[in-house]
Amino acid sequence: MRFLSILKNRLLVHFSDKLFVLAILILPVLLSSISGYALRKEKLGYVPVFLADEDETESSELLTYRLMNKEGLRVKTGLLKDGEKEVRDDNAEAMIVIGKGFEANLKSGNIDGLVTVVKSPSTYSAELIKEIVASEVLRIYSTDFTYNWLRRNFNDINRSEISERLEEKWQPNPIMTITYEEIEVESKGDGNITIPPFAAASLGLLILFIMLGLLFGSGWLCEEKINGTIQRAMSVKGALRQLFMGNIAALFIMGLFLTIIFTGMQRVFFGVLLIKGPLSFLVIVLYILCVSSISMFMSAVFRSSHQLQASAPVLALVSGIMGGCLWNFAGVPKPLLSIALLTPQGWALRALTSLYSAPDRMEPVLSAALVLGAASIGFIMLSYYSLKRTLRSFGS
Repeated sequence: MRFLSILKNRLLVHFSDKLFVLAILILPVLLSSISGYALRKEKLGYVPVFLADEDETESSELLTYRLMNKEGLRVKTGLLKDGEKEVRDDNAEAMIVIGKGFEANLKSGNIDGLVTVVKSPSTYSAELIKEIVASEVLRIYSTDFTYNWLRRNFNDINRSEISERLEEKWQPNPIMTITYEEIEVESKGDGNITIPPFAAASLGLLILFIMLGLLFGSGWLCEEKINGTIQRAMSVKGALRQLFMGNIAALFIMGLFLTIIFTGMQRVFFGVLLIKGPLSFLVIVLYILCVSSISMFMSAVFRSSHQLQASAPVLALVSGIMGGCLWNFAGVPKPLLSIALLTPQGWALRALTSLYSAPDRMEPVLSAALVLGAASIGFIMLSYYSLKRTLRSFGS
């Protein structure tokens, strides 16, 4: 009961600080929004395209209809000036312009320059879009070509019947298709697995933010050492131990809270699922426990909250850079990976990176669990011993 009372009291103290609450609410929202918005187009299930029909004939409408129903494309239609703005603002990867005279030139057999594709400088899909448009133009042209040839050689040829017969050749599937499929592979060796940049950036920001938030969240211990609250707890048998563990539990719960806010923002607004499966959740839990124990150790070592607050961002940023929070952890050289594994961020990110590509892969989880679990126990013991030693020095 005493432990639960301490835990409840500590959480109330944390969340009664309005500035602290604003920080832990605004920072994850801000960071997740920045990473999600900046990399929002890194992984889409479609290619955004703008289409301007300047011919407005039966043939151009048919081409527009087929492109709008093409799997993998999301087509927005409108005027030419609107399309130029969409491409310039990077809202569309390309603009398809069906020029005037499209139908007339198509029927006369002149198929060069019928459609113009204006691409964004940042697009990687322009050539694919060109192939899709060309195939649909040739599909329409083949109907006219076949009808004209049959009309010259036979009497009583029905155009609609010819069109239906040709369309049957494309059903249920076209003669030739291009299929793009994203696959997940499980590594059989010790090599790194590459994950999308948006995932690497978001995971790094999450790991860095947890470290920053929890290091700043333990400043209360320095204050209580100075005002004598903890010294009074030492007069009651077992009270210091329960006070110590209750505060670690409070930091741990706060770390889970920060994780839920950050990952929830990514999932709801940008459709990115960072924590995939129970193994990834286990790694995050162990990392939060490890960071909570490090936070307690620092608050036990430093004599004032000012010293802690001055050192916390330096430690978090330096270890975060070393651990890979600000660079893509996947596919890095082994010497750089060895430096990253000197930090808890490095172990957590290596496991989470591997699990992002292969959620059931056990090897990185076992090593990360062993290291993070051992580090947590070690820092808890060190911080408790350092706290008792510091309190004795205060009392002497």
